[in-house]
Amino acid sequence: MLIKRTWVILFFLSLVSVYGQDKTSNRIQPYLNEIKNLVENSSIPNLEELIEERANSFGKNRVDASLELYTYYIFKSTELAKKFNDEAYGLSKDLNYDKGYFRSSLNQAFIYFVEGEFDAAMELICQLDSSQKFQVFSEVRADCETLKSYIYTERGEYDLAYATAVNLLEEGDDNEDSYIRMRAYSAISHFYLRLEEYDKALDNCLHGLDYILELKEVRFIFPKIDEIARMTHKLEGSKKALEIYDFYLELENLIEAPGDYVQSAVYMNIAAIYIEKSELDKAEDFLNRALGIIDENNYRFRKPRAYVLMALLHLKQGDTISARKDYNRAYRSAEVINAFDVIRDVSKELSLLNKEMGHSDEAEFFTSIYLSVSDSLFSLESEQRLKILEARRRISEISRQKEILEIKSKSQEERYRLLTIILAITLVSGFFATLSYFKVKRKNKLIFDRTKELAIEKLNQKKRAEHVEGKDSKNQVKKSSSNNNYLDEDVKEIILTKLNKLEEETFFLNSKCSLHSVAEQLQTNQKYLSQVINHEKNTNFSNYINDLRINFLLNRLLEDKEYRNSKLAYIANTSGFNNLNTFYSAFRKRLGILPSYFIQKLNEDES
Repeated sequence: MLIKRTWVILFFLSLVSVYGQDKTSNRIQPYLNEIKNLVENSSIPNLEELIEERANSFGKNRVDASLELYTYYIFKSTELAKKFNDEAYGLSKDLNYDKGYFRSSLNQAFIYFVEGEFDAAMELICQLDSSQKFQVFSEVRADCETLKSYIYTERGEYDLAYATAVNLLEEGDDNEDSYIRMRAYSAISHFYLRLEEYDKALDNCLHGLDYILELKEVRFIFPKIDEIARMTHKLEGSKKALEIYDFYLELENLIEAPGDYVQSAVYMNIAAIYIEKSELDKAEDFLNRALGIIDENNYRFRKPRAYVLMALLHLKQGDTISARKDYNRAYRSAEVINAFDVIRDVSKELSLLNKEMGHSDEAEFFTSIYLSVSDSLFSLESEQRLKILEARRRISEISRQKEILEIKSKSQEERYRLLTIILAITLVSGFFATLSYFKVKRKNKLIFDRTKELAIEKLNQKKRAEHVEGKDSKNQVKKSSSNNNYLDEDVKEIILTKLNKLEEETFFLNSKCSLHSVAEQLQTNQKYLSQVINHEKNTNFSNYINDLRINFLLNRLLEDKEYRNSKLAYIANTSGFNNLNTFYSAFRKRLGILPSYFIQKLNEDES
């Protein structure tokens, strides 16, 4: 027992030390395992359930049901998503349902965003921000700030994008709000991805994924896997990225695919991998699929990158004319949505390409565009502001980590102090438990020896035992006479004689034996029988029956080795006991030791 307890304590201490160690260098695989576990154990409502719920709902419940259908369709069909969102918006206004009104308004801003209508989206966001009531709905507001950061990033206004995301994250940290933190990390990850700082992007992406898993927000899983694959491609190469996309396809067999919005990005990212691997036919196939989805759904802000990838594909194929056309398409589509960072990058490529092809005028034009956009995007002021914001965030993280370390340090000190106390108590209690164990063992051995001797003597000297019993009976009669003559002497003797005869017939081995049944057998009433047992046997009926059973059992255990080695349940049943617990209790009460110990010692003595 002592050794066992000591090992438990040591094992616990080892767990404490292991838990504090850093994660392995493979950061992504454990997340994929957790994602799969979440998806397999999540109950996701299907389209039929959502439609039925909406059909059977009224008032605010109808608004909420329509908003659920918007969420279902937003990545699948912008048109259907807009239809259900418009219904929610109209009902919310009629019902003065603030939460529904703000959510549906923000949903409309997101629809503008995916269609590349950044100005319209930002105008709607500003309207929401101006409302005092809007500040109450923390999750809707977190989504609003995240969308605002996305738009700033797409426009190339990086300092504003980062400032918005960092402010949101600090709010989440201050309030310990997991949803706000999840959305803030999504915005920061998107920001670093556009800056092509892939390590920082992945780090923030995984931080956000922690909260997605915590909150069981399955709807964000597919876009997050796509982001991880894209970042992994840049950091670890195409092989690892394709493995993650294989995992993405595996998940599609478990739950419904996210729809065209995510799928178009996935196809573009897979195409980028195949372009790098020079598997150009596969790359072209995926790019054509992506462009088909983008055109069908009017995802205007995805067009510039799709055309840039097509230009890279044509360059790999040696088709500079087609590549130049693709870059021009990318430039025009970026101009439409004011994606200045794409305009800058594409202008640089068009300048170089036109120069190589001998189109000096166009080369000069795009050079001037590149320089002017670069100056406007990366002014000294904006660069400095971005650096200040990053420094502020690092200081905030360091301060928070310091607080956490201090708390952990105090907690660890208290834990070790507690463990030391527990270990000391365990050792002391173990020492006394060991002493107690040996004392009990010695006592049990003495009880066994005494019980065995008495049982053998009773078995081998029946006559003597009967003589002793006769004396005891006389003593009991004398003793009973002093008990105020509780019962007529003749009635008492008749009951006692019949009871002794029943004992010889081992009536007590019947498990259904009761005071009522024995009284019927003796043709007397229960009260008289109970009085005779109480006064003549010096016990109550229950103890009387159990003592008879144990005495009978002792003799049988001594005589019958085969019976002795039967299962305890069988021994208990054949001795008249209904269950093992009653048997153990009666045996221990009568002899002070357990039947298993008695049988074990009998076998040891015999061997």
